[in-house]
This record gives sequence, structure tokens and C-alpha cells, in this order.
Amino acid sequence: MGAVRKKRTAARGRFVFVWVCTLLALLVVAGKLIQLQVVAAPAYAQRAAAQRTRDVTLPPKRGSIYDREGEPLAVSVEARTIYATPYLVEDPSSAAEALAGILGGEAATYEERLSKRSGFVYIARKVDMERAVAVEKLDLAGIGFLEDSRRTYPSGELACQVLGFVGVDDQGLAGIEQYYDEILAGTPGTLLAERDPFGRLIPGGVMHAEEPVDGQNIVLTIDKDIQYQTQIALNEAVEKWNAASGTVVIMDPRNGDILAMASYPGFNPNKYREATPDAIRNRAVTDTYEPGSTVKSLTAAAVIDKGLATPDTMYDLPSTIKVGGRTIGEAHPRPRANWSLTEIVTKSSNVGAVKLGMELGPEGLYEYFDRFGLTEKTGVDFPGEVKGWLPPTGQWSASTIGTVPFGQGVSMTTLQLARALSAIANEGALPTPHFLQALPDDQLTRLVWPTKNVLSPETSRVMQEVMGAVITEGTGGSAAVPGYTVAGKTGTAQKARTDGRGYAAGKYVASFSGFLPAEDPQVLIIVNIDEPRNAIYGGVVAAPVFSRLAEFAVSHLKIPPTTVLGSDDSTVTPVPAP
Repeated sequence: MGAVRKKRTAARGRFVFVWVCTLLALLVVAGKLIQLQVVAAPAYAQRAAAQRTRDVTLPPKRGSIYDREGEPLAVSVEARTIYATPYLVEDPSSAAEALAGILGGEAATYEERLSKRSGFVYIARKVDMERAVAVEKLDLAGIGFLEDSRRTYPSGELACQVLGFVGVDDQGLAGIEQYYDEILAGTPGTLLAERDPFGRLIPGGVMHAEEPVDGQNIVLTIDKDIQYQTQIALNEAVEKWNAASGTVVIMDPRNGDILAMASYPGFNPNKYREATPDAIRNRAVTDTYEPGSTVKSLTAAAVIDKGLATPDTMYDLPSTIKVGGRTIGEAHPRPRANWSLTEIVTKSSNVGAVKLGMELGPEGLYEYFDRFGLTEKTGVDFPGEVKGWLPPTGQWSASTIGTVPFGQGVSMTTLQLARALSAIANEGALPTPHFLQALPDDQLTRLVWPTKNVLSPETSRVMQEVMGAVITEGTGGSAAVPGYTVAGKTGTAQKARTDGRGYAAGKYVASFSGFLPAEDPQVLIIVNIDEPRNAIYGGVVAAPVFSRLAEFAVSHLKIPPTTVLGSDDSTVTPVPAP
């Protein structure tokens, strides 16, 4: 009996042990199922979805850019993005050879993509329709196409630095394309589709699509015809004088509309990858220089506005003048003279400008140059704008009051100078230069470009007459436009050294700045020719470019001519001046 009882106890123990083990195993399995089906289920579902679905971005069509007359400057044309499903490609080597024959590039590059273990690879993006159709006709297994658009610039180099360019993802990388990218770009869409392990679409599979929202169009203040003539005239002038570069700004001084802006050298934005940084740079906005004698008109305007002088106020001018231990003379030696303020400007006297500046004093001169916007950016709607350099009077040396009045020891951009002179042309009001004229797809936004008064209207009108005399009696005879009054100022500025203090020997910027008609200014033009050779004076190098562009602009804009004394004096040889 005892032995039987022991056997039953042992059997019961084994049963309990097996039962416990089984129960534990079932608990482990249940726990694993709970972990897989409840805790980790979302993660596994996400991984499974990622394996069987493909999320493709649907690019929007970028908005077009037009000139002020509705002419297209930048447009997006129909294109195709070519992709591959490598699992479906039957012969990667021969397919690669065929693709390279149409799309260009190395066959080995295409073969590498076609051989990837992936359900989707890009072959080429934004392919023009002619080549895309040619690839489609090959009827290659595993090759697919997506609708796309391609940015083009119909007029090539026209307004290249202004427009800028976009990258492969249609993102603005420079110029207006970059500044207004948010408006032009639009919003991408998405396409989500189920695919089998070979990358093929599953019939009836889950598909979700969000359509892209195309970008908005914008209209610029640029006039395509004036811009074209500007680039032609600038290119010819730079080549004629064997200069390093050149810059031209044409603006409506009444409202800040930029009608044309050009820099030399230029580039083709359709092939921007081939362009050099020097060609891409919009020098009128990003480069500063010492303007020289063009600033004398600002100094004269400040003296008149301050009530310290009139155009007829006479000044005793020695042949040289010493300021803070520095002797300042004229570009061409002359004996002692007794000249009026008007003559100081028309004959571009350095000594006379110093006298005017000393009447204002450091604080007065700085105050007016600050009013003219020479200590701030212009606020132009363009990326990368810089401002010039005019230190506060506390940092002036003893000789600064002797150099700033005639444009040395102060720097600015070409656009800063254009804005400052606009105050003289615009009854004393300083406009905000700008490129954007209208948003045709946005009827709710109202564009407002601020102005501020910096001179009295009386000073503005008086200075228009003074600067008009520069053309009829002074150094700017070559800037005359038959039938129109012209007001302006020549400039021949030494270039500051880039490797230390002082000025570079033999290097100058020849310039002319002016507006017309002088009594009702509607067009303002700044011409800068950098490092001309054979001649250096603004009246000889830059003034003829001004005349040519001004004559075209008033004709194109249908601005009526005026009858003026000396308006036919376009053959006068200008007096060389700084």
C-alpha cells in the first residue's frame, strides 16, 4: 500500500509540474501575442505600410514672373520627371545605354540606379517634353513618368541678376525668385499608393492623393524693353573702355519703381550652374563704392535746405585747401577763383564742396546724409542688400569733414545713391525702391511702399535747376538729350584699396547720375563704369551711356519733350572733372 501511495504521489507531482509548465508556456505565448497584437501592433503596421506603399511628392507649378507690361520674364513649362522601379527592369545595362543616349550623362550612372534593390528611384527630373517623349517611345520595362514643370527664362540673360534662378526642387536660390519664393512656389501635393513586392501598383489598392496648389504670378516694375537697352548699352560701354565691370539703375523717382537694373558681366539663368559668382551678383544692391563727385549735389542740397546759401551765393576758392593736415585740390589745377554755389556744382570743384561741407559742419553734414538714407538700407525687395559706410561724427578724423562733402571717405551702393537723388527729383520725398508692382492672383493684398520727406520742395526745385546747369554749362554736356531738360552730376571716384588704407593707383569709377525732364522728373538713371581704361572721367565715359538710355526711356514711356535752352547742345565736350 505504501508503495502504491508513493507512485500516485509521484504521478500527481509530474502532472502538476507539466500543468504548470504548460500554463507558463501559454502565458508566455499570450504575452507575446498581446505584445505583438496590442503593444507593438502600430509599429509593425507602420513598417508594413512603408513596405507596401510609396509616397510620391506632386510638385506644384511655380508662378510666372512678368514685366510691367505683362511680358513673361520667368515661366514654368510642362516637363516630366522620369523614375524607375528597378525590380521590373529586365536588362539594366541596355536600358542604361538607351537612357544615356537621350538624356545624356554616363550609362554607368543610370545602370547603378536601375540595379538598386528598391521600388522607386529617380532617373532624371524636370526633363523637357521632347526628350521625355523620346524616352517614353523606348517602352522600357520598369520606367515611369510623373507630371512636372520646368523653370525657363524666355529672354535668356535679360534681367538675369534681378530674376535670379531656382534649383532642381523649384526653390528660389537667388534674386526675385528667392525673395518672393513663398508666393511663387505654391504648395506640393502627395500621392500615396500600394505596391506589391516588385514595386507594381496593386489594382484597387489604397490610394490617397492631395493635389498641389500652384504658385501665384507676380508682376514686376521692370520694363523689358528698357532693361534690354540698358544691358546692351552697358555691355558696349564696358567693352569700349576695357573696364572691369559696370552697373546701371533706372528708376522712377516719384514712386521708387525700378524700371531697369543691370550689372556686367551677366549670365544665362537657364544655365546658372555655368555662371561665376561675379556674374550672378547684383552689384547695384550688394556692392558698395566711394561715389566721388556725384555726392556734391547732395552736399549742395543740404546747404541750401539748411538756409546757409542760395545757388547764387559766392565763395572764394583757393587753388587748394588744407583740412586736418590734408591738402585737397582740384582734379585739374586752377588759380584762385570766386565761384557761386551753382558753379561749384557745375564745374565739380572739390575745394568748393569742402567749403560747403565746412559750412554745414560735421553734425549738419551727417544729419543730411542720414536723411538721404546713406546710413541705412534702402528697403528694396531683394535678397542680400547691403548698406554703405558713413561713420558717426564721433569717429571722424580731423580731415573727414574735408573728404565726405565730395564723396571720399563715404561709401554706398548704386541703389542707395539712386534713392538719395530721388529726393531732389521728387520734391524732397525719399521713396522706397522696389521691384514688385502687382500680385494679380491676390486681390486682397494692397502694396504700400513708404516715402519720407527729407528736403523742402523749394530746395528740390532749386537743385533741379543747379543740376540742370551741369548739362548746359558744366561737365555733363555728353548727357544731354535733345528736346529734354536734363539734371545730373558727373563723378570720377578713386577706388579704395582692398588690401589696406588709401586708394588704388590708377583705378577709378566713372559715373553719371541724373534725371529728366529736369522740371518734372520721371526717369532717374545712375551709370557706373568700374575701372575704365584710356579715359577715366564720368563726363566722358558714363555720361554718353546716360544720354543713350535716357533718350530711349523718354521715347518708350511717351514722356513729352520740353523746349529748353541748351537742349540741342548734345555735342558739347564735357569739362573733365572729378
